[in-house]
Amino acid sequence: MTSRPKQSMARVLIFLAPVYAWSASASWAQQPAKQNGPLPDDYSCIVCHSKSGALWTDMTPVVDEKALSDDIHWQKGLRCHDCHGGSPILASFKNHRDDPTFYKLHPRDRIPGFCGRCHSNIDYMRQYNPSARTDQEKEYWTSGHGLRLRASTEGDNPQIDQAVATCVECHGHHGILAVNDSRSPVYPKHVGETCAHCHSDAKLMAGRTYHGQPLGHNQYEQWKKSVHGRAVLEKGDLSAATCNSCHGNHGALPPGVNSVANACGVCHGKIATLFAQTRMKHKFEDVGLPGCVTCHGMHDISKPSDNMLGMTDGAVCSRCHNPGNPRYGATVAGADAAKKIRAGLDQLKDELELAEANIQEADRLGMPVSGPRFDLRQAFDSLTNARTLVHTFSPEPIQGALKEGLKVTADVNEAAKRALREYTLRRIWLGCSLIPILVVIGLLLFCIRSLPVPTNSG
Repeated sequence: MTSRPKQSMARVLIFLAPVYAWSASASWAQQPAKQNGPLPDDYSCIVCHSKSGALWTDMTPVVDEKALSDDIHWQKGLRCHDCHGGSPILASFKNHRDDPTFYKLHPRDRIPGFCGRCHSNIDYMRQYNPSARTDQEKEYWTSGHGLRLRASTEGDNPQIDQAVATCVECHGHHGILAVNDSRSPVYPKHVGETCAHCHSDAKLMAGRTYHGQPLGHNQYEQWKKSVHGRAVLEKGDLSAATCNSCHGNHGALPPGVNSVANACGVCHGKIATLFAQTRMKHKFEDVGLPGCVTCHGMHDISKPSDNMLGMTDGAVCSRCHNPGNPRYGATVAGADAAKKIRAGLDQLKDELELAEANIQEADRLGMPVSGPRFDLRQAFDSLTNARTLVHTFSPEPIQGALKEGLKVTADVNEAAKRALREYTLRRIWLGCSLIPILVVIGLLLFCIRSLPVPTNSG
């Protein structure tokens, strides 16, 4: 009884091959295929999964042909059966439920392995890219997503988490684009939005925790307004940090307390090195403070400013080093150091402003100041270096950088003042030189007027 419907279905498929062959040659067969060539006329997948297929119904999953034409796998010559298995030819077609060569994607925990059949096979991947990574599947199972998915499949009554992200949630299903394609959901400008599909959904994130702490749902909104988000979205700086820059790609996890500085150090290498050499780093770890984000924030990182330093209201240092209410064992000596560092930075900025104003004034008056203006760049470099050295939390090296900047600004100020004095002297000498010239002109006029007036003797 059960074999007759299957036999009938096979006969129908074979009988209908000529009916839909024209649709295969007119659309799907025209898609680029660098490895496998054009699709055969009796390609079985078209029958059900193309709207032009003879057996397609509203209940059948449909694959968009335009999306497939952009798909990186399709462009490399891979076809439906290369990923999904099964027979691509009608003559040997079997119902997916009865075909042991068909690779199922359900339940969800099969998806990483489905993609990993190729992407974890180094010999296979070398055919397309000799330097392709083949550890993505392994990394996925170490990620927050993979750990949650695996945990949901274990126990006496497993309930697979249908919302946890797998490969397809980030890369898509059919129409998967190359990572460096600007339309790809994992292209740097789109990574934040891709993660936000889940992580900005308050209902989806409700009740989810990591190390006992609830996961929020406003990270993307914070990141968009941050110095990193604005650099990516407004300035197009693809090197600025996005979600995967700090959390990782396939092995995505939040950085731990002891590894935050290392995550930031991927981009901010010099600062991370300075911080790692301080006693402050170890103090942060001892009391459970997550390094850089303690002062700079997490997803809503603002552009650093000198206002963060010192002990004034709103200064970051005052949060812990407040003598009236110290936190985490912060010392009064730290408060004094913060004040000294801030005062030194303000002094150099004032001197830079004065030097710049003097140069601009001399330039406006037409005096040559290209040399002092060039020299002033060294003072700006010293200010930048001093701000970087703030992460040593030690006034001595900072004062050294500031001292270099102050010496340059003093020299530039003196050069600008000399130019202004020279301009004044030139004006005085010009005024003095005009006096004899005017005297001579006056004498000439007097002599001319003293000459007798000629008369006509006609």
